[in-house]
Amino acid sequence: MPFLQDLYERTHETVHLGVLEGHEVVYVAKIGGHRQAKAPSRTGGRMPVHCTAIGKVLLAHAGEDEQVAVLTAPLERRTPHTVIAPGLLRRQLVKAVETGVAYEREESTPGLLCVAAPVLPPDGRTAVAAISVTGPVGRFRPESHANAIRAAATALGSALARRRP
Repeated sequence: MPFLQDLYERTHETVHLGVLEGHEVVYVAKIGGHRQAKAPSRTGGRMPVHCTAIGKVLLAHAGEDEQVAVLTAPLERRTPHTVIAPGLLRRQLVKAVETGVAYEREESTPGLLCVAAPVLPPDGRTAVAAISVTGPVGRFRPESHANAIRAAATALGSALARRRP
């Protein structure tokens, strides 16, 4: 929680921690303040992996079998902006690995933008979780938070690595 709280203090936007379970993101924690965007997420809630920034960055760092399973399954259109073309989603996953972040632009909920980064183990392969910052269209610029979110995710990954025997 300290990493999420620090990120919230830097951004004053809604912060999430999520994990991958099947073809869904499960939200483990959520911090939002007075300015928080009206997001459908809640602690313990689930969203389809293909339409959230957390889901995309987790899927980008998942195994090839998991990626293929999602990309070959029907992708639900939740908004007019939801990416449902497997080829486009695959390109977003490749870019997420290259840049260390994934974006969502009104794909799960109209009016919301999001940026997420993976929490990686020391071997840097499969993400154990992901952190995101979410805000409303018009005020929130996800690209401006990419460095902060990468730093928070890296710090959390390092702390988890130190705790493992």
